[in-house]
Amino acid sequence: MVIDDHPLFPYTPPMTSSLTILWPKLAAPDIAETRFSYDFCRRLSRQLCTGSGQASLWVECSNDAAIGDILPRIQGDAALLVTQPEMVVSASTTEILAKCLEKGYRVCGPVYNQTPFPHQQASLPAAYVDIHTYLEVADILARNNGHKAIAVESLDPACILFRTRILTEIPSRTVHSQLSNFILNTGIDPIAVAPGALVHSGFTKGFETERLDLVGLVPEGVKCILDIGCAKGGYGKALRQERPEIILTGVELNPVLAEAAVGYYDEIINCPIEEAGIRGPFDLINCGDILEHLQDPWGLLKTLNRLLKDDGYLALSIPNAGHWSMVKALLRGDFQYVPLGLICIGHLRWFTETSIRDALQQAGFAIEVFKREQIPPTPEGERFIREMCTGRYGDERSLRTNEFIIRAVKQIA
Repeated sequence: MVIDDHPLFPYTPPMTSSLTILWPKLAAPDIAETRFSYDFCRRLSRQLCTGSGQASLWVECSNDAAIGDILPRIQGDAALLVTQPEMVVSASTTEILAKCLEKGYRVCGPVYNQTPFPHQQASLPAAYVDIHTYLEVADILARNNGHKAIAVESLDPACILFRTRILTEIPSRTVHSQLSNFILNTGIDPIAVAPGALVHSGFTKGFETERLDLVGLVPEGVKCILDIGCAKGGYGKALRQERPEIILTGVELNPVLAEAAVGYYDEIINCPIEEAGIRGPFDLINCGDILEHLQDPWGLLKTLNRLLKDDGYLALSIPNAGHWSMVKALLRGDFQYVPLGLICIGHLRWFTETSIRDALQQAGFAIEVFKREQIPPTPEGERFIREMCTGRYGDERSLRTNEFIIRAVKQIA
């Protein structure tokens, strides 16, 4: 039997299907990490939910796909509607949501790592930093809470599981982008949250982070700051609230991000830092997770030294390549980039504590503050750290450290 792809959504039928997943087919903003994220989340979720042993049908829908066109392609009694493309959904998530429906609920929603709906904020047993740790944490939540369903009055429309018969009650011209609101407001049966069903949401929301850890490194008396890689301006926004007198200049390569940051800086320079032609001098230069994205971070550090006043500061954060999750992935032969984070797709260079200390010293800086951010490991991570240290194969402090937060001062020759 041959089934042609529908022009609005590719169609991939399994042998039999008890669940249809409706995935959004949207154009990503012109941001490299976001484009990667859209594709990454789609591919990974499809692999997890329709791979070996999974009886789920995958349908990709454009925003203007009408329910009249979608309905004939849905199989099974239930459908998972996803409206945000930056999500990772696993098979355990769909299974637990399906069990929630069996309890008599009309619509069920998962819990998330981040959501504007407080009753859907996951109580994570541990933090996750990559795909393997996400699946580990999702499995723990599923084992501990897979039997639970909590009746609620509202759900985050980003991801909902519903009985497909609801679609017959919705006008056929309703389009995909409107579906969640119609579904959540159709019928009288209750809706529920499944606290054992974890969905990862929003990789590139990290572009909005306010970086209070770096704001806290700004000494008293600083009047002029250069923020390299300012993204959407989270650092500038937070600093403006605490120190409105500071003059802020931001440098951002991506024009979409730069436009979002304009309101928080006195000046935004939209170009690569290597081409910015900045003269200075500045009291402090901020580099929040920037050096690892550059071809020549060592050369840039020397340039930044020249842009600082004689008593100027460099504040920076940088991921640790010696973190247990990266070491384990390399030993396993399964190193996978993610859109944003410790193993971001945009990382070109990798540093450990020794190498970043050496780079700063060679560029003419003396370290004043050196903090090691240590996210508590997952249970499997804790076992791995213990095994590595017991066998004397690794340094425990390095294995536990995911990021370095540093303030250095310019040395006067």
